[in-house]
Amino acid sequence: MRSQKDRIDTPPRNHPERKSQWRQVLGKYPTGVTIITTVDDVGQPVGMIVGTFTSVSEDPPLVGFLPQKTSSTYAKIERAGRFRASVLGAGHEDLCRAFFSAAIDERFAGQEWEFDEGGIPRLKDAIAWFDATVHDIHPAGDHVMVLGEVTDFGLGPRTGGLPLVFLNGGYGSFTIPRHDFNLKNLGGQLRLATSLGDEVEELSLSLELECSISTVVQDTVVVLTASDSRSPYVGTYFPFAAPIDPGFAAWSTPALRRTWIEGSRHMRGRVDAALIEEILTLVRKNGYAISFGHTRSEQFSAAFSSAKGDWGTLSPVWDSLVSAYAEYCRHPEPAAHATLIQVPVFGQDQCVAFEVVVSGFGHGATKERFREIVSRTLDCAARLTEKIGGRAPSDYCIQLP
Repeated sequence: MRSQKDRIDTPPRNHPERKSQWRQVLGKYPTGVTIITTVDDVGQPVGMIVGTFTSVSEDPPLVGFLPQKTSSTYAKIERAGRFRASVLGAGHEDLCRAFFSAAIDERFAGQEWEFDEGGIPRLKDAIAWFDATVHDIHPAGDHVMVLGEVTDFGLGPRTGGLPLVFLNGGYGSFTIPRHDFNLKNLGGQLRLATSLGDEVEELSLSLELECSISTVVQDTVVVLTASDSRSPYVGTYFPFAAPIDPGFAAWSTPALRRTWIEGSRHMRGRVDAALIEEILTLVRKNGYAISFGHTRSEQFSAAFSSAKGDWGTLSPVWDSLVSAYAEYCRHPEPAAHATLIQVPVFGQDQCVAFEVVVSGFGHGATKERFREIVSRTLDCAARLTEKIGGRAPSDYCIQLP
């Protein structure tokens, strides 16, 4: 039973304060932000911002939104009989505000819009988009519900980005909770990784290659330390999203593995489940993972820096990784594909706590040289596992190339 202090005293229906309280209470519920566009009677583009856009039916494919029945744009949509919906991303707040405040005849003057054969605009870099014909219109108090039958739809280049939401009278975004994040624990990981630096530096000297230690924090891979303290990669971070860094996912909790797989969906808009399982099988068979240089390249670092947190702009990098891993799975010879290796360091829970990453040998390494690199790195990782009081899972096995 609710306590008296939790009760809300709702004013009578016609009370002046009721509308204010109504908006205040509804303001606690976040809504997505979408621009609905059509053309007027003379073929000029018009549009409106809505927070009520929603999916309605899969068969037939229907979407809907609820404009005020007095809206002039709604009236034009009804007469035109069709509309386009551009779902906004977290990076679209300025565009959204500018659209709202611009004169009607200036809203679509920028280069960010593209038009169909009928002249209806759509935002080029929308998170997602739908083209629809008006299927039905239902009265809904001082609003109407417009149902549209979808004729075409798709994902924009920002598909991996976060959506723009409206909450408590302001725009914002959200992050998807993965697993508990503890800043104090991250500091402990960094101190622990730093304490392993001597072993990593010794490995680097013996191999004459760059070595580093990385870990996963929430849904992000972080490079904690490197054999060269001046390395530009220390502090580098990038999305923990399949197929990148499969070693962390191969020996992890189910929750972290789901984070890795769903990360791929956010990066690319889709998940290649069969390929992911093939990659994990190879990693578990070998006892280590390989990659192809993307996470230790100036191009990757520059791309991520320019992304400014909008990971969707990195989808071409992930597409390239998927292609590289697919080729590796077809011809599973690590020495022929790898430009870096990732070897697990296990914690007390038998999950991967850190990875030792060795890079810089490129495709020119002979099979003998590659075997030496893998063997010495595996030995180093085993010593580090023992040093931090960890232990490998009982089914962990190693297959040297």
